[in-house]
Amino acid sequence: MDDLDRLLAETMHDAAGRAPSDDGLLRGVHHRSRAIHRRRVLTGVSAVAAVALVAVGVPFMSVLATRPEPVVPPAATAPAVPPSPTASATASPTPSAAPPSSGPPASPAPPPPRSEAPASTAVTLAEGWTAPVFPYTLPAAEDRRTPVATMNDGDLIGFFETTDPQHEADITVTVSGAEPPDGAGSETARRVRGRDGTLRTVEQQPARQLALTWQESPSRWITLATDDTYTPDEVVAWADGLSAGSIEVQPPFQLDLSPARLTTTTVTASRMIFSSPGTGGISLILQDRTPLSGANQTVGGYSAALTRDGDIARLAIDVRDWDATLEITVGDGLTISDADLLRFGAAVTLLTRSNPE
Repeated sequence: MDDLDRLLAETMHDAAGRAPSDDGLLRGVHHRSRAIHRRRVLTGVSAVAAVALVAVGVPFMSVLATRPEPVVPPAATAPAVPPSPTASATASPTPSAAPPSSGPPASPAPPPPRSEAPASTAVTLAEGWTAPVFPYTLPAAEDRRTPVATMNDGDLIGFFETTDPQHEADITVTVSGAEPPDGAGSETARRVRGRDGTLRTVEQQPARQLALTWQESPSRWITLATDDTYTPDEVVAWADGLSAGSIEVQPPFQLDLSPARLTTTTVTASRMIFSSPGTGGISLILQDRTPLSGANQTVGGYSAALTRDGDIARLAIDVRDWDATLEITVGDGLTISDADLLRFGAAVTLLTRSNPE
């Protein structure tokens, strides 16, 4: 035996002395196997906890995270480890270890239906704004001012103001898409425009209020309201004198841009509201001036604060020379970028007819 063989034999003899026994070696393998198993379980728990934290912070994500996914059958030899929620959406099915059947393959079961989160509608801004039209007018008279039309919650309202309050009275005509709710006062049946109507009288000071309501068509109800300057017969005569007209609703603001595909439902001296089914709509409200908290934008030379609360976006503009605050709110179910919301705010001009609330 030469020196190389002797050195090799001594090295192998020393290594054999340090080697574990058969029982020790088996215990080491089991210990390592259990450690790997614990790490995989902890990894799965951590993933579930991460999804839970995201769900608490972002409700929309909680809908996506809990959405049922198609069941993926595990491999026959796979260890019983709780699956990670993120892995179930991306893992590919593992082929079964069972031998194939001699018959035709069975059709796979359809996946369970997914519960999709409601989609939001993106707001698109269009040039200008088209005013709704009040469709009636009263006979012309020297003691009447030019009628003014407004809109409230979808109802079109025509206001016919008198210049002779000693002998005449103001008249308000409201056109609704549904029957108005019952109010206070006494009722009397009256025929108006060839239809059955109801005259309601409410005792007030300094004058009793009279309101005559009737159904003009299957989808239209009309109420003519005034006071006891007129007798009940004269109130009916005013209603009979209504004729087709076209009086544009007068807005409190000039809009160089307006939300497309939304319906104008309210236009008053301080408000413009645009509605869309299933959403919170968009509102512009002129209020008495209040100090802005957290001003972070400038709109048309005015300080402004743009904030978001969940799905709701708000832009408050300090219109200091009008001693007013203009608040634009984009409700839930609608989405708009910060840039478009600022562009919309800059396209609003207050008109002299506006009046903060």
